[in-house]
Amino acid sequence: MSRSAGFADVEEKTAEYLCAWAPQMLSGRPEIVAITPFTDEVWRVETADGRKMVVKQQLFGFLTQGKAYDLLTVEREVLGLLHEAGCPVPEVLGVDDDRQCIFFAWVGDDTLDDALQAGDTVLIGPAIEGLCTIERMCDRYAARLVSRVVPTAGRDELAAAWDATGVRAHEGLEQLSRRLGKSRDMAGAVLLLEKMHYWLAERPPSLGSTDYNARNVVVDPDGSRVRFIEFAKIGWDWTERRLVQYTTSMGSGRADGRMRSALHWDSALHYAEISGRADGARALDCHQIFFLLNGVAMLCASLDGGPRAEVLLARWREPAARLRQFAAMLSQALSADPVAAEFRDELRICLTSDGDRL
Repeated sequence: MSRSAGFADVEEKTAEYLCAWAPQMLSGRPEIVAITPFTDEVWRVETADGRKMVVKQQLFGFLTQGKAYDLLTVEREVLGLLHEAGCPVPEVLGVDDDRQCIFFAWVGDDTLDDALQAGDTVLIGPAIEGLCTIERMCDRYAARLVSRVVPTAGRDELAAAWDATGVRAHEGLEQLSRRLGKSRDMAGAVLLLEKMHYWLAERPPSLGSTDYNARNVVVDPDGSRVRFIEFAKIGWDWTERRLVQYTTSMGSGRADGRMRSALHWDSALHYAEISGRADGARALDCHQIFFLLNGVAMLCASLDGGPRAEVLLARWREPAARLRQFAAMLSQALSADPVAAEFRDELRICLTSDGDRL
């Protein structure tokens, strides 16, 4: 196969493979005229008649072949069910088990992470409505899908992971106090954090994706809708925790990146209405507190020279500014929950800054 400008950034064997396989996934078997790598394992493929698709190689899929949680099988099955039910996910066009590749209909190049970094939060409504629709469909098919749950994301594993999240949240709280605030007793804030942690742990989780972040929400080309991607691994978690992380951009790897969230008071109320959960805004509020404090703990551990510190600090630029962003986001309420409000009062008293002490 001769090389062309459309394949300039793609390794030759990869280009040959995609040019041979991608046309088989489309009616008429059109010629492939361009291949654009998104990552080392994901490519956008364009055809001579203007159609596009996305191809992902599931490199770790070989390790799960033949198992109930086979990554390629799970993603094809889950997305098939969701797409057929009208959920905002891409259509699966086909798979190649031998190469562990899955072929999707193209739904856009930009992600919600990109939109949030640009200051665009108007897609929060479609994100909330889409995630709630996906949750309802996963619940409807739970008896069929439960055998597909990855071993690391069962109910017991969720409980253990949530305990670890609580420990890191305490660490994050202590680090904020030490680095941005006055030296004072944080016992009151710790007690309130424990109350929120216990309450969240008692709420029933739902089946869904285990890979939830703003880069796994794709914005349609017209900018009015979103599509959720990455369903190769499913498991138990709380929809509110998924929503917090789907709608928060960390600005990772960007020179001018900063923390941005699409969630606010009105959107939390919208979630409560769409989900049918009277306590939905409260759950979002509390999950956001734990998510942010865990981020603080990760950042400060890296500043203290913890494992993979150089990697994280290379992606999270300007740590002093980022730490202040964490603190500012923690002060923003999403609900009228009295425990969360009292926690913020305690935190506000503590975080009377006398300068950065990173």
